[in-house]
Amino acid sequence: MYRRYIFVANVAFLLTLTVACAGPEAEKAIFVARETTPVRAQPSDQQAMTSTTTKPKPSDQNTNQQTDVAPTTEAVAPSATTTTIETRPWTLLAGGDVLLDLTEPEGVDPFAKVQPDLASAEVAIVNLEMAITERGEPYNKEFVFRAPGSAALTLAGAGIDVVSIANNHILDYGSVGLSDTISVLDEVGILRPGAGSNNAEAYAPRIMTLDNGVRVAFVSATAVVPGGFAATAERPGVADAKWAIPRVLAAVRAAAASNDVVVVSVHWGIERETCPSEEQRDLAAELIEAGASLILGHHPHVLQPIETFDRTVIAYSLGNFAWHPRYGITGDTGVLEITFDGSYVEGYRFYPHVLDYRGGATPISSGDRYDRIVDVIEGRCEQHDPESPPTSEVLDDPATDVAPSPAAD
Repeated sequence: MYRRYIFVANVAFLLTLTVACAGPEAEKAIFVARETTPVRAQPSDQQAMTSTTTKPKPSDQNTNQQTDVAPTTEAVAPSATTTTIETRPWTLLAGGDVLLDLTEPEGVDPFAKVQPDLASAEVAIVNLEMAITERGEPYNKEFVFRAPGSAALTLAGAGIDVVSIANNHILDYGSVGLSDTISVLDEVGILRPGAGSNNAEAYAPRIMTLDNGVRVAFVSATAVVPGGFAATAERPGVADAKWAIPRVLAAVRAAAASNDVVVVSVHWGIERETCPSEEQRDLAAELIEAGASLILGHHPHVLQPIETFDRTVIAYSLGNFAWHPRYGITGDTGVLEITFDGSYVEGYRFYPHVLDYRGGATPISSGDRYDRIVDVIEGRCEQHDPESPPTSEVLDDPATDVAPSPAAD
């Protein structure tokens, strides 16, 4: 896949040092993650760092690529039936916030430089920070985002399989905008956890069954909830991780009881802060205890550290993955690659990127911005000065400071 990467962890969390490739930049070290304790509250049931070929699951499993599973208030106990899955490695690629409101009308493809890699992974997931609709009335707030229906084809064409729609913009154009978004995503075959026509649909895990038999459940929720955005029994909306955390945890427990891998996407944190908040860490602890295999964060619009605990990888914020520089947000971003051995996390790598002048992610391999990204991902973050204006750093020339195309490999 990519020729260079900066950050690796394996399930044993052994300290290693590797050279990524030959050439003048080959001495660029791979930074290896030791296991850290990112949260104060530790899961009570520690598991050994070993892989297995089987996992108890209910006997009435189906293989539909998209499944609504209504969460319950209690964890669902698996039956005695055991299903064998292959333990061959597979990969998940994750990016951050995606906004196509400006690029789509202009006919610009912000995924051009990452499409080969997204398409080659078994799973590619991002956060969809907008509605896909041309209907509805705008919500009364400063920023409202939407893109035309062609945006769904752009996402699918990029190789994106899953989009989290639990965020503070998915209802920017009301329930009709949400309904249009769901319909067009379903039409192109993209899973869309985190919102729905009622709370049962919003909290329901979305299920993908891979070719090797591994069942992956996706649960999404947002801790940033504008008034009227939270789903209820009668109202469309999002899964609420601010006022309804117990229901989010119940959804994760239900997903963990009947699936092999549980990916949780959370819209949380403070905008432009590169350090995770205490609320993020506390919720991460609860999600891990509930059964999350991987936690993907978004909303700050900047990168935040990646940590590991009890075999769970926590990416507190993956920044902006497709975002027009007009909005004045830093262009530091990247692609997180998680390697699984069957149902267990084998390791992860983070590939630094920056946004180019069109809002698309472009890989980089050296320079001050590369080093700055490394610092943040490794946890050397700084609290943001709220009085300082936002910055927008993008590549004016897409050929500047760009690593060789991953597709060349």
